[in-house]
Amino acid sequence: MAPGAGRKFYPSSRAKRPIGIFYDELSRGVNPFSLIESAGIADVTDPIEKIADLFNRFGIVKVRRLYSPERSKLLNQHCIDFSGLKPLDFRDVFAKKRKWATGGAPALNDPRFWPYAGDETVQKIIEALLGPRSFEFGTAVAAHYSARGLHRDYRMLCEDDASPYSAKKPTKRIVRILHYCGLSGGALGYIPFSHDEEKFREQGRRVGLKRDTAWFDRHREVLTQARLTRNFDEADEIERHICWVNADPGDIIISNSAMLHCGEYLTGPRYFFVSTYAETTPETLKIAAGQAKTEMARDYHRYMSARGFKGSDDVLKAAGTKA
Repeated sequence: MAPGAGRKFYPSSRAKRPIGIFYDELSRGVNPFSLIESAGIADVTDPIEKIADLFNRFGIVKVRRLYSPERSKLLNQHCIDFSGLKPLDFRDVFAKKRKWATGGAPALNDPRFWPYAGDETVQKIIEALLGPRSFEFGTAVAAHYSARGLHRDYRMLCEDDASPYSAKKPTKRIVRILHYCGLSGGALGYIPFSHDEEKFREQGRRVGLKRDTAWFDRHREVLTQARLTRNFDEADEIERHICWVNADPGDIIISNSAMLHCGEYLTGPRYFFVSTYAETTPETLKIAAGQAKTEMARDYHRYMSARGFKGSDDVLKAAGTKA
């Protein structure tokens, strides 16, 4: 029997592209954003001002070597303990015999994560980006989990045209930090400048892009349809525009939460910790005060205030608790 005989083949736009020096049968084609700078890279020894400038330019920056290998492995173990998923459990998660873990508000429930959310360098970066009245807005642990579809965080803020966090004309921002740990590190996919639609249009004109951010925001829906129809043409077309920042264990990736982003395909165990930061505004205080319900959560904000996050005092006051 000839190779492939009797098998069903599904269409993909990749099969239509030429094979040669620039393309092969697996290529999704040219990424126009590869023609320009779209992310910042800094070292932990760089001045805070440089890191802040890179973030202000791109909305995403990798900071290398924030954590030592030992501290990174310890964070990885905290993620394992908190999630209850060991590395070998990845096989059951992959086979859909067990559920991955994501979320859990670890900082509000487990003091072992406090030194990472309140890291001294992180505090200095956040103060440079958000000002002195900033605070940690929400944390999560991801275990054997990757958010594959492009999406924004805090949609209720960045998609509200009347909000200062609106992606259409933002005057304020929420900053998200991915803390990569363990042995494998990780990667974050993103659509450059999608956190600010005016910047997106400006940079899109430079590279000849004729799509708007709403077209990329359909990625999750397109992936769902591709799994049903087995036609990956449109998914391939969206995904060729995704850029990637790759992080080693101990690195952090700082991004604007309104930026369209996604995780990588997982082929093995993966753990990371997420912490998010905001300045105190009526919108953010309302959300944060509702989370400061337990004594541990209040102790956490007292701890963060002592570390320099003075916005935590505002959270405690809004929750009716003394700092």
